[in-house]
Amino acid sequence: MKPRRIAILGHATRPGVRRAALRLQDLLKRRGLQVRLDARLAAESGREGLPLGALAKWCDVMVTLGGDGTVLAGARSVAGRRAVLLPINLGGLGFLTVAEGPDMASALTSALGGKWPIGTRRVLSVLARRRGRTVHRGIALNDAVVKSAGGSSAVHLKLRTLGDDLGRLVADGLIAATAAGSTAYSLSAGGPLLAPGVEGMVLTPVCPHALATRPLVLGPDDEIEIQVVGSFERIVLLLDGQEGVDLFPHDEVRVKLDRRIVRVFQNPDRPFVRSLRTKLGWQGSGKRSL
Repeated sequence: MKPRRIAILGHATRPGVRRAALRLQDLLKRRGLQVRLDARLAAESGREGLPLGALAKWCDVMVTLGGDGTVLAGARSVAGRRAVLLPINLGGLGFLTVAEGPDMASALTSALGGKWPIGTRRVLSVLARRRGRTVHRGIALNDAVVKSAGGSSAVHLKLRTLGDDLGRLVADGLIAATAAGSTAYSLSAGGPLLAPGVEGMVLTPVCPHALATRPLVLGPDDEIEIQVVGSFERIVLLLDGQEGVDLFPHDEVRVKLDRRIVRVFQNPDRPFVRSLRTKLGWQGSGKRSL
């Protein structure tokens, strides 16, 4: 069945995004499709819209207009639902997007016309508990991070995984990332890249105080248990860098891959390796050099 209900999610405060969203809405309506804007984007544009949660339930396809932050917000909203994500880059790096702004019309034609395949991404399930009581539950497409709020003090954490104690970590933070998130904060902290099809979770310490501390890749059914020991600063748990909750000594955080998936259109002209070269500056000529 061809998609009939199209949602548009965009960075509401950017005039360029608002203009693109209105053009896109008018274009899709002329094609006989039902189109709804995210409520915040609609409010900035003088049109009617739906809150993000309701929009995700309603749509067949969610088009995101902006950078990776907009993609992450859209991905969390459609995780486990029928809607397929179509991320268009109108922001900066846009590593998670599948097309650039000037190619928006052709991308829509290809995706909605069934010419682009649909890939899947598993999200992280994150649970924070305090004295046996759940204080936060959420999901993340990229990563879950435990760190000090100010970023200038180390955090002390106890880690347990693979059925045993991993030991005590003293570092600026700890990142638990999916394959999608392995190209983001985890990568800049020295973590490995995972191919999109790998169902694994990367644990990457941020500036650890012990030289022997290294990233660890866990399997699809493994879990990391993090117990907060303390820090000289306030400690936070961040999901995709957007959702946050304060943590306190003795709080426990459990992170694992969730059964829910995010469905995303795949651009055959933008394979993963090409994105590594063009977006992340991967160098390699294939020739041996001294």
